[in-house]
Amino acid sequence: MIRRARHKPAPAAPAASAVLTLCLALGAGGAMAAPVALPDQEGWAAARTSTGTAQGIRLGYVELGEAPGSATGLPVILIHGYTDSSRSWSLLAGPLRDALPGRRIIAVELRGHGISDAPECCYGPDNLADDLKGAMDALGIARADLVGHSLGSITAAELAATHPDRVNRLVLASSATAIPAAASEWLWQEIPALPDQIDPADAFMTAWFANPNPVPPDFLSREMAEAAAIPKHVWTGVLTSLTTHDWTMLAPRISAPTLVLWGDQDGLFGPESQAALHAALPGADTLTYPGLGHNFFWEQPDQAAGDIAAFLKK
Repeated sequence: MIRRARHKPAPAAPAASAVLTLCLALGAGGAMAAPVALPDQEGWAAARTSTGTAQGIRLGYVELGEAPGSATGLPVILIHGYTDSSRSWSLLAGPLRDALPGRRIIAVELRGHGISDAPECCYGPDNLADDLKGAMDALGIARADLVGHSLGSITAAELAATHPDRVNRLVLASSATAIPAAASEWLWQEIPALPDQIDPADAFMTAWFANPNPVPPDFLSREMAEAAAIPKHVWTGVLTSLTTHDWTMLAPRISAPTLVLWGDQDGLFGPESQAALHAALPGADTLTYPGLGHNFFWEQPDQAAGDIAAFLKK
């Protein structure tokens, strides 16, 4: 927050230098710095905007923190999971911004998700990380803190390993170095059989978005509807890429301080996945949430926001 300095009463006609000083203190727009307005669930779609990368991919995003022109400190970039969107962070946005005052917070949308472009190819973590770097370039962000969930965490890890100069701190939520066999088998049984027009109330969708603890229904119904609107080739493209991807060998290239967050009721990335992740990142801090699932920050957003902010402020 900008603090106003105390001054003696000014003369009726201030000198030009005093006017310039006041303008700089208040900002070019002549107003105090303030966070952007947080959209509610109904207004989330209207809050989305987009930016283009040098490779010609447009990515959607939502500003959730301080207005870009008045932010202090490094930006925080939130990266959602498989078939989610920027809305995935809507429950966390308020408490996270309260815990990180003055920071610019951006929830990006990976290719094929939200309002981002959905080309026929390609959906590997390397492609997604390259898109993320391109979006950072387009938004004038040289370096940022990254917070990724599931697929977003793998994307964030990929960027942190291949472009360590762009990542200050790294938070991996519900992550894994590789998709486990049981989760892969289940998804391969279900996803190829989905129709081109997916019903949000389909039995698979209900299972895909199941949580061990209550989640606000207005949020969840909209999240499911947006996932059902994702083109079928995106669902299969991501799954194909994840099935063949293991970033264990890249892990030693990550130099950013890292925090691993995990709910012990995670039905996709269980204890064996966490053991492999910890072995790959032996220096990472870890926090486990008893009784919470893969989407633990939907279930307990205040707790998750506090833990993320505490790590980013170290």
